[in-house]
Amino acid sequence: MSIVIIISLYVLTSTVLKKSLGFFEKLSLLDRPTERSNHSIIKPKGAGLILIPFLIFSTLLIFFLKDLLSQNWILIFGFCGILFSISLLDDLRNVSSRIRLTFQFFCVISALLVFQEDLHIFLGSIIQNISDETFSRLIIVLIICLLVISWVWVINLFNFMDGMDGITAVQVSSIAICTNIFSIMGLISTDFLYFGLIILTIFLAFFSVNKPPAKIFLGDVGSIPIGFIIGFIIIYNGIKYDIFIPFLICMMYYILDSTITLLLRLLKKENIFEAHSSHFYQKVLRKGYSHNFVLNRLILLNLALMFLSFLSIDFPFTSLLIAVFLSGFLIYFFESRRQQ
Repeated sequence: MSIVIIISLYVLTSTVLKKSLGFFEKLSLLDRPTERSNHSIIKPKGAGLILIPFLIFSTLLIFFLKDLLSQNWILIFGFCGILFSISLLDDLRNVSSRIRLTFQFFCVISALLVFQEDLHIFLGSIIQNISDETFSRLIIVLIICLLVISWVWVINLFNFMDGMDGITAVQVSSIAICTNIFSIMGLISTDFLYFGLIILTIFLAFFSVNKPPAKIFLGDVGSIPIGFIIGFIIIYNGIKYDIFIPFLICMMYYILDSTITLLLRLLKKENIFEAHSSHFYQKVLRKGYSHNFVLNRLILLNLALMFLSFLSIDFPFTSLLIAVFLSGFLIYFFESRRQQ
């Protein structure tokens, strides 16, 4: 039954996306080229308006059929729905960054409270050998703050990096494959076997219309909620099963490109909340290289990162260092390209 649902989901998602291009135009959900754009033609955005509801509904359906549905999953999807709503409003009317960040922090903190028992056990294992109570509390506060900020950062990573044909679909698919395989290996719960498969199916369908040349873009209504979901996968499985490093490796290019770009913009005293085209993959596009040129190299890197992600189960720090090196090398490669 689940396989039938998965196949039907791919066909339905890709078909609806292809048929809805005119609908997005009527809603004025359009990406209009500007000086910082990597495109020269007006194209519809807002594919997340289809992808996120499909993802939530199909997950709830399969979890119900497999008797995996719990209150915690319903709450997580509820917070995802809140971000979906505020992001749709942002795509339509433009919402201030302060309001958007407030909702993101609210949803992340609330989501952490959903699995507070696992969080309590995780924190307890860290401070169990610390005798000073005051210092223990300080460590707990610092770790919780780090988890919250990291999760919000992942949300915004997907928003920042969603500026090229196919890039988000490739990154989300890579995380989904790793999630699925980790579950098959018994490293994380069975829930994530199905969840990873659903995410992979939906974003492969999205890739069919978002690969170069893209027919439609994800929009904030898609990038923000999927960033929240990916953040949940990383943070929850890190807390529950100590699977932090494998997911970080899989995300390494996104992390390095965005973090370095943010630091460089801060050094230049630029407004980091303003839209820009300073990411390294954007720079090489603006030098005249095609979306296919950049995407193919990102796909090769992601394949290597997925391999390193699995390798990191036995060799965590060696795998992490190699992942940093490979991702850094691709960033250097993009930066060093000459204008075509």
